[in-house]
Formats: sequence, structure tokens, C-alpha cells
Amino acid sequence: MELRARHAWAALLCLQIGIALPRPAKTADEIHSTFTGPTSVTFDWRGSESSIRYGLTSGYASSATAQTPAAAGSVPRLDHVIIVVMENHSYDQVRTLPYISTLISKYTSFSQSYAVSHPSQPNYLALWAASTLGISNDNCPPSGSPYSAANLGNYCEAAGLTWKSYCENLPSVGSTVCSSSDNLYRRKHHPCPDFSNLTHSRECPYNQLATDIAAGTLPTLSLVVPNMCHDMHDCSDSTGDTWLSNDLPAMISAVGQRGLVILTWDEDDRSSGNHILTVFAGPMVKSNYVCSQTIDHYTVVRTICDVLGLSSFANASSKTTPSDVWNTVTAVEPNPLEGLSLSPPSPNPFHTAMTATLWLPSERLVHAFVADCSGRRVRSLFAERRSGTFEITWDGSRDDGEPAGPGLYFLYVRAGRDQLVRKLALTR
Repeated sequence: MELRARHAWAALLCLQIGIALPRPAKTADEIHSTFTGPTSVTFDWRGSESSIRYGLTSGYASSATAQTPAAAGSVPRLDHVIIVVMENHSYDQVRTLPYISTLISKYTSFSQSYAVSHPSQPNYLALWAASTLGISNDNCPPSGSPYSAANLGNYCEAAGLTWKSYCENLPSVGSTVCSSSDNLYRRKHHPCPDFSNLTHSRECPYNQLATDIAAGTLPTLSLVVPNMCHDMHDCSDSTGDTWLSNDLPAMISAVGQRGLVILTWDEDDRSSGNHILTVFAGPMVKSNYVCSQTIDHYTVVRTICDVLGLSSFANASSKTTPSDVWNTVTAVEPNPLEGLSLSPPSPNPFHTAMTATLWLPSERLVHAFVADCSGRRVRSLFAERRSGTFEITWDGSRDDGEPAGPGLYFLYVRAGRDQLVRKLALTR
């Protein structure tokens, strides 16, 4: 009876978001099921606890697309990913530079990594949207923008994950300029302003990265865009290598034990068939390991999706995340629900306010928000580091301060890499 009740709860959620319900597991103590459709959802039940991970399988306005799953158990789930993009150098031009060679010897690099196009702009679109979107030049703004195509930013937002871009010499938060007054920032290297389906206040000048690291508020996904000198575009190789030696160590430290920094180049200098260097850095990857799998920018997007628990999209869906690069000792997945739980909300249904209690086995970055049945975020409650036991309260108001209408809502709580959900019924 208890199992049927839990599966009925899942069926209600699936009905609300329009996905097909598979058969449940046969044990009364634990259910693990994955659902696919416009949204991809994984349910994990242990006793009275539930964990749900989900992500869109397509853009907001497009139909669902078929996906090729990565090998089960071969790719770890991570808390943070930072991707740093350098400029216009081939694999052999940069791999022997002093700091970069040290990075290669300490972490994992790829001997067969390739960009997907020339010039710069389509490659940055490929790294963000897993598609060049038909662009073959550096025109600003790119033809057809702003785009509503799927991208890493809107997939993170749909899954309740945080993201930011950090660009050197960006004049201001959310700026749409094609270039800064000193020409050190160029929008052709920053794809985020080209999309209409993400939050542009997350596009920040580079100095915000140090502030966020110091405050312990590093987002789940970060895109770092050095300026036209530091990225090796306008200045020497050694200038770029020095910039990396000064700035990359802090990023590797900031992502923590379950994090990854991806260093890559947008394209080569048209001398080597677009053969570029890509490095995975952090505690989760093998040391001094050279992976021979052929990868490209779409593979990088697929990897980011898999390690963050997002559904893949566009050209990333046909790619395979490298499975041989992970440190098998540190990449073992702990039970995501061990010591972590979220109580049923009370009262529920509620008229003025509800409260749920979260128990954390260790300090984690906790992000709590309320969404409606369509998955649209209604109220962001908080995003900060927490530990122990504490209460989460929603007073039934939206982010704009106005009261939310009566109906069915969902409380999402992301604690580190785990996400818990509770159904809420608001009456008026």
C-alpha cells in the first residue's frame, strides 16, 4: 500500500509536467526510476525520503529529442564546473608552455580535441548551445539573435541550478555592447547575451568571480572569458600562460573536491585542422593522464550536462562523455540520501504559510525555491551555505511580492549535488 501511494505521488507529478510513467521498482523501501519526455526526471525513494533530479530534454519551445545516455556509473556527479576559453592557438602551440605543461602533468588532457568551426563566434555558440546556430562569422549581434535555442544557461535555470558568466573588461552586469571602449572585451567571445531564454543579470564582469568565491557563492556552472590580451588573441602566448598561472589555481581550489575546471581553446590558428588543447583539472580526474578519445566542443557540453545531472541537447546529445578520465577513488558516488532529508511541509494544504524542515549531514550550499506545475520558478527562497537542521518557510508570495494564486506548487531544495522536492497545495 505504501509503495502504491508513493508511485501515485510520482504519477501526479508526471501528470503535471507531461511525462510518461514507467513501472515502479518492486521493493517497498526504495524506488529508482527515470522518466523521459519534455522533461527528464529521476526519482530516488528511500523510506519516506525522495530525491528528484530533472532537466529539459529540449528547448523551451521545441519538441523533445532522443538522447544517447552516458555509460551508467562511469561519470561522477559534480557540484561545480568552471569552463575557461582561450583563443586561436593549436594543440602543439600551447601544450609546452610553462604553466600549461604543469597543468597537463597534474591533471587530464586530451590529445584529440577539436574545435568545430572558424572564426571565433560559432565556436563559442557551440560551447554554450551545442550548435553553431548557422553562424559562420563574428558579426555582432549574430544573425537571428536573440535565440530561444536550448543552452547551458537555460538548462541550469530549469533544473534549479545556478550559473554565471565572468568576462574581463565587460562594462557592466548584463551589458550587450559588442566591444568595450578599450576593445579588450568582445561580445563575439561571450555567447550568453545572444539568448532570450536565460537571466542576463548572471552575466558579470570578471572581478565578480573573486567576490563569489570569497563569499562561498560560486555558482554550479561558470563560464570564464578572459580579455583579448589574456586569452592569447592579441598578446603573446606567454602572457596568456602567465594569466592562467595567476588565476586558474584559485578556480581549481574553489570548485572543491567534487568540482571540475575545463580549460579549452575556441579554435586553432588555421594551421592544424582545428586541433586544440582541452584540459580537465580538479580532484575528480586522473593525474598526468592523456585521453585519446576524439572530442569537440559538443563533447564538452555533453560532459557538463552529465556531471551536473542535466539532460543533453542539440549536438551534445549524440556525443559520449569521456569515461576513462575520472579518478576512480574519489569519484565513487556516495548514497545521495544518506543523512539528508526534507520533512513533509506543514500545514499542507496551507493558506498563509508553510514550513518544512531540512536535515543536512554536513555543510552544503543549499538552494531552495518554489515552482509551479509548468516548472516556472515562482519564488526563490535562499541560496547559501547551511548545515545541521533548519526550517524552510514559504509565505505564498511570488518574487515580485504579490501573492501567488491558489493551486499546486513544488518546493525544490538543492543541497550540494542532491535535489529534494515536496508538493505544496496553496489555498486562498
